[in-house]
Amino acid sequence: MKYIYNLIICTIIAAFFQGHAQDNTLVEINKIRPSELVIEGFKLDSEQELDIDVVGLHQKNGRHETIIGTAWILNANTREVVWRFKTDNSRGGELEANGQRHKITLHSGNYEVYYSTYSYFRHYNHWAHHGRHGIGYYISHLFAALFDDDYDYDNYDYYDEFYRNFKIVIKGKGKKLNRDEIESYQNNIRKDATTSLSAFKDNLYLSQGFEIKKPLDFEIYAIGEAREDGNFDYGWILNTETKEKIWQLDYWDSEHGGGSLKNRMVKESVSLPAGRYVAIYISDDSHSPEKWNSSPPYDPAFWGMTIQIADQAQEQYISKFDYQNINPEKVIFSLTRLRDDEFTSKGFTVKKPSELRIYAIGEGQDGEMFDYGWIVDAKTHKKVWEMEYDETEHAGGSQKNRMTDEVISLEKGKYIAYFVTDGSHSYRYWNASQPYDPQNWGMTILAANENFSLNDFGDYEEEKNTNILAQIVRVQAHNHKRAKFSLKKDTEVRIYAIGEGMRGDMYDYGWIEDKNTGRVIWEMNYRMTDQAGGARKNRIFDDTIILKTGEYEVHYETDDSHSFNDWNDLPPWDPIHWGITVYSVE
Repeated sequence: MKYIYNLIICTIIAAFFQGHAQDNTLVEINKIRPSELVIEGFKLDSEQELDIDVVGLHQKNGRHETIIGTAWILNANTREVVWRFKTDNSRGGELEANGQRHKITLHSGNYEVYYSTYSYFRHYNHWAHHGRHGIGYYISHLFAALFDDDYDYDNYDYYDEFYRNFKIVIKGKGKKLNRDEIESYQNNIRKDATTSLSAFKDNLYLSQGFEIKKPLDFEIYAIGEAREDGNFDYGWILNTETKEKIWQLDYWDSEHGGGSLKNRMVKESVSLPAGRYVAIYISDDSHSPEKWNSSPPYDPAFWGMTIQIADQAQEQYISKFDYQNINPEKVIFSLTRLRDDEFTSKGFTVKKPSELRIYAIGEGQDGEMFDYGWIVDAKTHKKVWEMEYDETEHAGGSQKNRMTDEVISLEKGKYIAYFVTDGSHSYRYWNASQPYDPQNWGMTILAANENFSLNDFGDYEEEKNTNILAQIVRVQAHNHKRAKFSLKKDTEVRIYAIGEGMRGDMYDYGWIEDKNTGRVIWEMNYRMTDQAGGARKNRIFDDTIILKTGEYEVHYETDDSHSFNDWNDLPPWDPIHWGITVYSVE
């Protein structure tokens, strides 16, 4: 009898400990404050079913979506989401915390558990128009407090209703992982990668050069911030020789990365031929692991770009190098570190057909550039290159910091490069976050080819054009200048004139008179001009006319504003020829 009694007691005790082991708590996250991201982890030695008890608020109502508290689990090795909080598809107008219980089966391995109370809401402005008693009024007051760092949440009514109840509890048989162990697994992935650029805070510029000896396949894993109207935290791969962009993280070729819709993610395979490349990643002045301004992505630890060779056995064909964005040995000249209201230029000679790299950083917004550069042919006065907004990319920091890095071909000849800045946001006088490369605000011209000689380029000094019959240029305000010329036979002449005109009238303009009769033979009027680059009021005439034998006088007159070296708006493409030039046509 005593034996049976002892057996029963042992059975009860064994059952108790077995049940206790099955109810082992792997993760418990609660008492969460607003705008927090809490990370825990666990390890499973065998495949098993886990119990998840979670409370959060991730609600959809038609086209509206609100996230205030949500949770998910990542496979620490593959970075795949293996479970996430189920969205509540509510038809009501009230926000309510949602308690859920799940059973999921996971394989052996390491897992990361995230709970986020960073808020996110779609169509917020649309909601705000629903009136004082609608959901818009409710949300606007709720989030006014949530985004106020000085707000006393303990005295806030909604805090008790939402945040105090948020939690996630995961039970099963395994081992808890501390933060150091979680980060160790993440660091091992980065260490084994060909390139890993971790954008852990705002205003970063990260780069890593790598050379491959033979064609290879790579896996790219990139997470960043992008919307339909632009990229903000993103990366790309550049061929360092051609400056061709081989790959880029952008909105249209990415998928939602979890949390806020602007969190974008890419996992894809890319084949690269042998060559030298650089991986670059930049972050702007907000929304990063340093401080999220909206709900973070599913894998915040890998905000950035990771490139992994597909076949580790081919790793011997890869070597890394420190990428130098500006190689001083290739610089022909630079117009950089430009301040407010600067207008600078540099003439140069190309002694044989050449490829040039143009690296320029300036200010632009809504399709228009304010600090930008361009190049003109010194002989023909034609623009051969311009820094156009649609061809630029985000240069880090404020979204209005724009950058271009491209290679162009120039024929043998003489050229003039210009760069202009407006009255705000320039080198050391930033009115918003500076770009990642502030010292190169302006334009740098470099030789693009590996086999080059700086002797193929030279300075440019303006030469006298023997075809010029009369010239009045670089005209400043409050001027009326004259120049004379004569023709011994009827001659076709080219008139090249740049001036100021608006709404059908000219204010800085030229004309030609018959010197003997005083009659005006030709006059620069608004309708015969075209836009001359820069401000719309910059007007240009470039055409030919026939003049009879005789003596002529050329006039050019300016008003009291917007003239050579005293621009009150953006200058034209060819500012040194503000005035009029008459050429004989051969």
